[in-house]
Amino acid sequence: MERIKVLIVSSVVPNAQGSGGELVLYRRLKSNPQIESEVVSWQRFPFRLKVIGKLREVGLQFFSRSMECLFPVLPSNKMIDDLVHSFRPDVVMTVAHGFWHIQARKVAKKFELPLVSFFQDWWPDFPDVPLAFRSRVERQFRKTCAESAVAICVSDGMRRELGEPENAFVIHDAPSFTAGENTPRDFQLPLRVAYFGNLSEYGPLIESALRAFERSQRVRLEVFGARPLWTKGASDAFRSRGLYHGFILPNDLAKSLHDFQAALVVMSFAPSHRRRMTTSFPSKLIDAMQLGLPVIIWGPEYCSAVNWARNGDRALCVTDSNASALLEALEELAASPSELRRLAKSAVGAAATDFNYEAIQLRFMDALRCAKQHAGRKP
Repeated sequence: MERIKVLIVSSVVPNAQGSGGELVLYRRLKSNPQIESEVVSWQRFPFRLKVIGKLREVGLQFFSRSMECLFPVLPSNKMIDDLVHSFRPDVVMTVAHGFWHIQARKVAKKFELPLVSFFQDWWPDFPDVPLAFRSRVERQFRKTCAESAVAICVSDGMRRELGEPENAFVIHDAPSFTAGENTPRDFQLPLRVAYFGNLSEYGPLIESALRAFERSQRVRLEVFGARPLWTKGASDAFRSRGLYHGFILPNDLAKSLHDFQAALVVMSFAPSHRRRMTTSFPSKLIDAMQLGLPVIIWGPEYCSAVNWARNGDRALCVTDSNASALLEALEELAASPSELRRLAKSAVGAAATDFNYEAIQLRFMDALRCAKQHAGRKP
């Protein structure tokens, strides 16, 4: 069996208990017998990192983040050089989020190794990057793409925003679990709809939805997630009514959502998030489809999830940010068992095609082989 040795130089590292990019990398690398990987990690905390941490402790967020943009704290060259010589990787891999992708780019160039870069989200527009430094961070972000042997984009929107590079592979995140036998569901009232995911950035939207749905006899929305950004007392109030259940581990999704009849996926309507919404792709949409649940996407017309769903009418899309519009659409859906069955069938189809675990992993291996061949073509 062909094995590819991957050196990971990245601010985002594989973590089975993590979320987002950490979990994506773990599924890609650590669970694949065809890949042997080593991760560059801190051996000790540099003085500058301690200073940044102290600035955050005393509430000077802007200064700490500005310092990171101007003088990013990167692992030592000697540590990486020693690891390259001992591990002898075939490729260097990074996630273009944070600042370590800058170091990954330099390592790949120094040792004439192909660079494989993940573009999961538009890092330069994140709140962690002060507005004054976003153009600077974006230049580094785009430079990493330009110098990559392979750029793995999470969506077509990401590839377009990066300028349609010839070396780009569009590969969705692998699902948290593979679809089992999706038996036909009995759609009864009230229609139980589950939201599981980000409750910080999307917290206010979800709170508005929960409050709107309280007056409905036809639809019941229940929420899973950690650290909700809600108004004071809302978390306890929703929990007491059985509407908020706290964090749910990816491995427990299928069991916890067994008795639900639909899933809600949310993307931000905030104008400042527009580019992030067009370039990222919600992993929760992929997991919802694995469950064979009818999916409702609540997000702007331009977001990646809505664009994907419009192609084949694969989910109910609500593009009005008003929670009352979401409630109206779901009450209408609850009254149509035939449409619910059609959407459930679409979910099963998507899980078997666009979001098929084996197909996604095979495409990822193709990307790694392409990068390795790129190195072989160098004079």
